Amino acid sequence: MNNQYSEIINILLEYQIITEEHITEAQKHIEYQKSSANDEKKEELTLEETLINLNYITWEHIAAAYSQIFGIPYVKLEDYELNEEVVKKIPEKLARRHNLIAIQQDEEKMVIAIADPNNLAALDDISLMLGFYVEAVIAPKNEILANLDTYYAATATDDFSDALADLTDDDVSVVEGGLSSQDASAQDGISDAPAIKWVSALIRKALQDRASDIHLEPFERSFRVRERIDGVLINVPPPPRNLKDGIVSRIKVMAELNIADNRLPQDGSIRLKKIGNKSIDLRVACLPTVNGEAVVLRVLDKSAVLLSMNDLGLSPHIEKEYRKALNQPNGIIMVTGPTGCGKTTTLYAGMLEINDLQSKVITVEDPVEYEIYGMMQCQVNEKIGMTFANALRAILRQDPDIILIGEMRDPETAGIAIEAALTGHLVLSTTHTNEAAGTITRLIDMGCEPFLITSTIQTIIGQRLVRTICSNCKTEYKPAPELFLKLGKRPEEYANQKFYKGEGCEHCTRTGYYGRTGIFEVFEMREALMELIVKKAPANILHAKALELGMIPMREDGWLKALEGKTTLEEVVRVAPIEAGVSLLVENI
Repeated sequence: MNNQYSEIINILLEYQIITEEHITEAQKHIEYQKSSANDEKKEELTLEETLINLNYITWEHIAAAYSQIFGIPYVKLEDYELNEEVVKKIPEKLARRHNLIAIQQDEEKMVIAIADPNNLAALDDISLMLGFYVEAVIAPKNEILANLDTYYAATATDDFSDALADLTDDDVSVVEGGLSSQDASAQDGISDAPAIKWVSALIRKALQDRASDIHLEPFERSFRVRERIDGVLINVPPPPRNLKDGIVSRIKVMAELNIADNRLPQDGSIRLKKIGNKSIDLRVACLPTVNGEAVVLRVLDKSAVLLSMNDLGLSPHIEKEYRKALNQPNGIIMVTGPTGCGKTTTLYAGMLEINDLQSKVITVEDPVEYEIYGMMQCQVNEKIGMTFANALRAILRQDPDIILIGEMRDPETAGIAIEAALTGHLVLSTTHTNEAAGTITRLIDMGCEPFLITSTIQTIIGQRLVRTICSNCKTEYKPAPELFLKLGKRPEEYANQKFYKGEGCEHCTRTGYYGRTGIFEVFEMREALMELIVKKAPANILHAKALELGMIPMREDGWLKALEGKTTLEEVVRVAPIEAGVSLLVENI
């Protein structure tokens, strides 16, 4: 073995998990960080940590190597049913200082999982402090930290407890929903006060936290609850395990779902007439799993203020292209991206610009997320045959000028939309693709003729949402050089550029981010692109040609927002699709 490396590194080399080239690259990053560091207090990363940041190894590899070196058993924390009372017998500061967590206890001993066995001396102190014999096991550091965040989330637990204590029966009232006759016999078993109060407090907390979704996930030994805030899932203190079934049943009753059927997926909705001062709709989706039913609630805040074009985060040139397309008398405008990336909000902002007394605007959506005066809005209901395609046929007989289609999800809907655009209507819609150019190949895959696509599609907007830096805790920092490289930038060229991040505060729930803004790219139909589309060129060829013609890709729009101090490079790299050939080699630093 190579004596210049630690035992950990030598083991990883021996088992060919990493190579000498990986180590050389990591060492270059460490040297670069030392030479460019502007904060003397900043702790330098070890070689192992740098390899993890470069995605060459994981904390699991480190833990397994430690297990081999020290002869201490390696465990996965997900295999244990952690007890909050046992976990909290070790003070939080001590647990975080030494990266350890208590995972089991009986009359004779306490089992403690530790990330770094070099800290074993700390276990002797814990043994003396608690009066227990301590047995050590090794677990990945990231798993230990995640569980510490869950079980020591004192602030969140206190807030949740306060919400439960203060909650009254009038705080959450259901407009539509309740027990059907087939469920009436089950009333006594599922509507006990603790489950009802817990669900009500969870919904109210989600609104206070600005959550877009609530996830309830059953596992063999635990019941995990998470909120999606600004696009990222964050743990919520879970309920007592004995309430799990009651909570799921309570939600299904509110959504008028069949509580007796837990073998098939079910979808429903809950309309709340009062929760604080807000009018809220919840979309409910239940999914049977091997450990019980998983439930996701999507929060639709009917009282939310619609964003204008100026609030979307559009760069001036992109806003100009969008407005130009909206002012056309006919054609199709598409907005594309993954679920939850703000496509509908972008369409609504555009519709608000063109919704006037001279035009008749009709929408068909699933669901209608915002109610806008002056628009005729139709709700899809596939159970009764009210599909996008069927609704569109009826809408065309209503003499509309502008049509908004919530999503082009099937060949029939796409065909009718193209027909509407050819007959003088302006059509706005969304689809799910990774980048703007991918919408073309998606439509061709649906069976749309390329010559019809080039005749109707005016503009395709690709978008993502990046979290914006919290204004309360915004501070200057120096991003890691690999972030520049992934975006095709050379770090030394931006040595004097100021970059910002959030330190984390109460205002932003310790995340450093508050709110989101869009990053965009606009695929405008040009003659050179039409020729490629008719030849059914793949998406990557169309994307490359659009770049030649001046399209600014999403990653570049995100980079510009990071330069403006609106977001961080970490967010842009996390969210924006990075096309092949953009990233620079580390050797070029």
